[in-house]
Amino acid sequence: MTAASAAAAGSPRPASAGLRRVHAQVLRQLARMAELARGPAAELAARAPAVSGWSVAEQLEHLVLVDRAALKTVRRLLDDPHRRSAATAPAAVPAVPGINLVGRIVLGTGFIPRGRARTMPPFQPGGAPGGAAAGAGVVSIVGIAEIEREVRELEPRLGELEAGGGRARHPLFGGLGGRQWLRFVVVHHHHHLKIVRDIRRARGLAAAGLPSR
Repeated sequence: MTAASAAAAGSPRPASAGLRRVHAQVLRQLARMAELARGPAAELAARAPAVSGWSVAEQLEHLVLVDRAALKTVRRLLDDPHRRSAATAPAAVPAVPGINLVGRIVLGTGFIPRGRARTMPPFQPGGAPGGAAAGAGVVSIVGIAEIEREVRELEPRLGELEAGGGRARHPLFGGLGGRQWLRFVVVHHHHHLKIVRDIRRARGLAAAGLPSR
C-alpha cells in the first residue's frame, strides 16, 4: 500500500524501516533504564567522580527530564506538521533553520563528547549533586514508565511524523524534524547509559546490557 492509498483508506501512514528501528531502539533503551531504576539503592547511589559528578540515579533522572521535553516537542510537530519550516513560515514569523553541522555530526555518528556541554537547569536532576539517590530512583521508575507509554503511543503515527515538514529548535543542534528528534533521544540515551556503564565498572558492579562502546 502506498502512502497515498493508506491516507485515502484512513490507515496510518507507513513509516520507513529506518524510523521503525529508531523507535524500537528507544524502547529497548527505556527497558534497560527501567531495570537500572529498579536496582538496589546502593547501586543507584553509586558515583565515580572521575567519570561524572552525577550518580546512576541522577543520570536516569536527567534522561527522564530530557525525554519529556523531547516527546513534548514531537507531539507539537505532529499537531502542526509544517511548524515554522523555512518553506512554510509566514513572513512575520522567523523560520526555524535546519540542523546545524554539530547536530549532523552528533546524530550521524551517534557520539556525544563527554564534558563539552553544560546541562541547562530544567534538565538537571533534582538531587544533583548531593540529593537522595534512592528517592531519585523511585521518581525515575515512574517517569520511565510514562515515557515508555508515550513512545509506544507514537508507533501508529511514525509515518505521519516522518512525512511532516516542520522543525523545532534544539539548543545545540539547530532545527530538528520529528525523525531527528527521535534519533536525538536514542543518541542521548546511549551517551548517558555509557556513563552509567563506566560508573558501575568503577564501583565493581556488573555492566551487562549496557553499551559496549
